[in-house]
Amino acid sequence: MRILLTGANGFIGGRLTSLLIEREHELTCLLRPGSTVPSGTSVIHEDLARSEGLKKLPAVDTVIHLAQSHEYRNFPGGAADILAVNTSATAHLADLARRAEAQQFIFASTASVYSGANGSCREEAKLQPHDFYAASKLAAETLLRPYVRYFKVCVLRLFTPYGPGQRNRLIPTLTQRVREHHPVTLDGEGRGLRLSVAYVDDVAATFQAAAEHGWQGTYNVAAAEPTSVQDIAETIGRLLGENPMFVRTGEPEPSPLIADLAHLANLHDLQGFRSLEQGLRSTMSIRL
Repeated sequence: MRILLTGANGFIGGRLTSLLIEREHELTCLLRPGSTVPSGTSVIHEDLARSEGLKKLPAVDTVIHLAQSHEYRNFPGGAADILAVNTSATAHLADLARRAEAQQFIFASTASVYSGANGSCREEAKLQPHDFYAASKLAAETLLRPYVRYFKVCVLRLFTPYGPGQRNRLIPTLTQRVREHHPVTLDGEGRGLRLSVAYVDDVAATFQAAAEHGWQGTYNVAAAEPTSVQDIAETIGRLLGENPMFVRTGEPEPSPLIADLAHLANLHDLQGFRSLEQGLRSTMSIRL
């Protein structure tokens, strides 16, 4: 299969690139100028913050769009870049895919579009994202919908991906705090934020399956068993032989981000996802 992949040098993209090459797909990576070219791929250098400079795509069967703005936490300072990369570039790539007669467009979205949800997050829920990053992703999802008349559109909403090499996100931050004997903060009176998570290799395998089997529609992507901040910290502590410390913030417990996986389970074997302990063992290179 001929695949165009954006974000190939990213946290998920690096794993997916290796997987697609191993599966012998013909892979073209769209990368920022100056980026390292993954071995075994063709490359297009383009800054998606100025995506209008990209005039056409090579002949491809599937576009997998993982790239997102590096300014995702910088609002309002990074708003222009977030909008350009997450939203405008998605719309531009979709139209280039149409012209290239692609058969499928797979878009990496986020569980953050469910901000404020009660109970498990279902793909059909009314969405009211509370931050600019999530709004930019939801806007991109919306702009892709009219293209279903030209190719299959598949949106994968990712719930807390984690794994080796990740920095400055929830699970690496918790790992660092447990290692360094700093207290882990918990909101509310329970076990802190309740959420779904997914090991990075399992996320990459889901994108691979979506491409190879021609998925269309919107799917939550996460491991089957939800967890909590306290559960994660305690599992990290058990694996490291440390006793994590906890402190209450006094703030109310945030709304949970727990994935309803009924739609994904119709297409994909959820048993293939690593458990939290298995994923953390791999992340921290701890052997049984």
